[in-house]
Amino acid sequence: MKSLEIAVIGTDTSVGKTRVVELLVRGLRAQGRRVWVHKPVACGGWDGSTCDDGRTLSALIGDGQPTGSICPIQLPEPASPHLAARAAGVTYHLDRLVANLGRCRGEHDLVVEGVGGLLVPLTAADETICDVLVRTPMPALLVARPDLGTINHTLLTVKHARWVGLRLAGLVVNRPRPVADTLATRTAPSELARLTRLPLLADLAHGAASTCAADDLATAVIAACR
Repeated sequence: MKSLEIAVIGTDTSVGKTRVVELLVRGLRAQGRRVWVHKPVACGGWDGSTCDDGRTLSALIGDGQPTGSICPIQLPEPASPHLAARAAGVTYHLDRLVANLGRCRGEHDLVVEGVGGLLVPLTAADETICDVLVRTPMPALLVARPDLGTINHTLLTVKHARWVGLRLAGLVVNRPRPVADTLATRTAPSELARLTRLPLLADLAHGAASTCAADDLATAVIAACR
């Protein structure tokens, strides 16, 4: 079985990247695959030692995965990582982010969660998750929301990803909160797929997702990454 590497990136913060990571990991493991997870930097939801995303992803720890490799840099402030790091007096560079991710690669699947939107600065030198993925190439799954305004956000993200050479495997439309039934929200999934020319791999309803949704997402991602 060939190992799968996939980055889950978003058009913005709070579009539900972590939820998609959880579903994908659950679906891959249901197919008997070994899966590790990684997020280069997490910010906010601080409990005194860890971030909210760090705690969520730690619950997905893979077989044989060192705990510290899941989310190695966690910062208290709910802000762009370069600002949160400055506020915490923490310094790190792109090479460290790339090395941390590289140590998670191996003979297992790897699901990497992005940080905020594609161009949010992660470091004091304003490097982004895009720069990390250019250095460690793998397909990317783009998570978008269906609300009014998503077409612009999604097209800008796709345009930049393609410009720097990222391979986009597909699109997931996620509803992290209840969404009003409007023309914009009803047509968002099909319009985003049409305008981006990306396959729509999942259209997730708000609320708890089923085992079927996890299995279907995993199967779709595996096929898209072949």
